[in-house]
Amino acid sequence: MDHPFSQGDYTIREADWGAERETLLRVRHTVFTLEQNVDPLEDEDGRDPESLHAVVLSGGEVVATGRVLPEGKIGRLCVLAGHRNRGVGTRLFSFLFERAKSLGTPRITLGAQLHAVHIYEKFGFRVTGEPFLDANIPHLKMIWDRPSEDPT
Repeated sequence: MDHPFSQGDYTIREADWGAERETLLRVRHTVFTLEQNVDPLEDEDGRDPESLHAVVLSGGEVVATGRVLPEGKIGRLCVLAGHRNRGVGTRLFSFLFERAKSLGTPRITLGAQLHAVHIYEKFGFRVTGEPFLDANIPHLKMIWDRPSEDPT
């Protein structure tokens, strides 16, 4: 099901990895490899087929993507440069976070680039541990623990 949101003509929906693999990898390649100089082999971890993927579309084109691993780890969140600072990444994260919560795992995790920590803190995530390098980019591990009274 598509979920429109108010910033421009953006729509968010779950993506089918089998059918949309090339498109999702193209967006990730643009952001991670071309912009952030991440080795393309770092992105290929073999976990995509088992993950839940989401995309944000504008004018029918995919402009952002991210995924949730079965154990509740959110990652590979990226937004094309021309669509940043419009709430697209935050809305995509919110969508993925809700999907991760629906898995029922007691803890949801992510690795946050340092500049984005404040965004995840607004969703109730907290930093745990010291900074680490992921693809040569400083990150912090963040966790969200399900409240004991939360059945979802």
